[in-house]
Amino acid sequence: RRGHRGGMSCARGRALLAAPGALRACSWRPSGLTASGQARAASSTALPSRLAAVPSIRPTSGKEAEAWIRESMRDYFRRPRSAAYRSPAALGLKQMDDRFSFLKPGCVVVDLGCFPGGWSQVAIERTVAQSGTGKVIGVDTVCVDPLDHHAFIQGSVSSEGIVLKLQEELGGERADIILSDLAPSLTGLKNEDHLGSMQCCLHAGRIMESTLKLGGWFIVKHLWGSEQTNWKTYLESRFHTVRSIRPASSRSVKGEMYSVCRGFNGREPIAEEVQRHSLNLTKHEGIDRWD
Repeated sequence: RRGHRGGMSCARGRALLAAPGALRACSWRPSGLTASGQARAASSTALPSRLAAVPSIRPTSGKEAEAWIRESMRDYFRRPRSAAYRSPAALGLKQMDDRFSFLKPGCVVVDLGCFPGGWSQVAIERTVAQSGTGKVIGVDTVCVDPLDHHAFIQGSVSSEGIVLKLQEELGGERADIILSDLAPSLTGLKNEDHLGSMQCCLHAGRIMESTLKLGGWFIVKHLWGSEQTNWKTYLESRFHTVRSIRPASSRSVKGEMYSVCRGFNGREPIAEEVQRHSLNLTKHEGIDRWD
């Protein structure tokens, strides 16, 4: 009876002690183990064999493994210096500036969607801090903690008065660079998020046309989608050069891209272009053009 309480009979225990090699093949269970517990124990023993059938996410050999290692070593999020900025996206802006050199000492920069302030930190570091002149103006609906050499305007880019506030802060000047890190509230639906991103881009474009000087730069974030071609066509009608890039900070966000636009040519806004008096279409009203 004591043998039964210990989990197996005395006779069975003596048999196992007499044949240690048979212990692995023997399928005994304690008397207190229920049927469900036995099923869990059986599934846990089969787990390694199931995992063996799952392919590894990381390549282990060959050129693919070497490329994976190089890409991981270039990952800006793993570098300790990222702690110096309020946002990991700041390192993406630094990467773009290292490639295109648009942040120059003494420039006037407008940062749309500046919260929490990572892009503004980079702009201050590369323009104002190196020259002692210049200006960085941030715009967002969420208040940003103060930064040195930084002016902040709290408001929505979709409001009509935001352009007037920017022009007042610029003091009659125009900005050398417009940065836009605007993003909609993501829903997880690809098309809806893309259209929301395009709406943010249109708001940024409206502000850009009213505050950017000739020859200026426009760096704007967007999500890839069906309206991407139309958006690029609009940018190419306003700038001398338009490049689409994907910095390291955007690798974790599917479809996130940046348009780097150089050489604003100063065309009038679309609304004025369409409604200008030279396009007098009233004379065609009521006329059958098939005649």
